[in-house]
Amino acid sequence: MTTETIDHLPAGWFVLDVMKCRPRGREWVALAIDVDPTNEDWFRKAREAWVRVPGRHRDRDAAWAALEEASATRH
Repeated sequence: MTTETIDHLPAGWFVLDVMKCRPRGREWVALAIDVDPTNEDWFRKAREAWVRVPGRHRDRDAAWAALEEASATRH
């Protein structure tokens, strides 16, 4: 499975976690997945992507909040 990097969270995708791009940096990414619930082999057909979290953040909570705010304004 290949993992792509995208700039925004697509509708219907689920975020599993956010993490720093670099150990001492303030740039964050989120690991997101998209699963088709009608597919019986969902564990083989899941798509995943790294989503860039907009802005620079000091901690995980701030990065998570920024990602939620960015995705809420689009839906």
